[in-house]
Amino acid sequence: MKPNIVHWAIRRRARVLHNRVLYSEGEYREVARSGPTVELEVVSAPGLAVGTHLHVTAAAAHAMTPERSRAGIVASRVARIAARFVIGHRPRIKLPTA
Repeated sequence: MKPNIVHWAIRRRARVLHNRVLYSEGEYREVARSGPTVELEVVSAPGLAVGTHLHVTAAAAHAMTPERSRAGIVASRVARIAARFVIGHRPRIKLPTA
């Protein structure tokens, strides 16, 4: 396998960012970073055509939440349920009566 093909495959694996504002949700794919700006491609967003490229600040892109894998969502749910079970079922201490 040629090294440039591997590099291209790594570059194509871009993050998908979610932004939820005023009861509407948009998805953007990170295309490139150059200094303090990030170029995003619209995957789906209300009022924007799919494939539109936007330039936003790195801070704004960092504020958007990255897409979580299904395994990550399930793992966080299991951890939350386990923590609730452990915290909610503490043994009660019986004090001696006189």
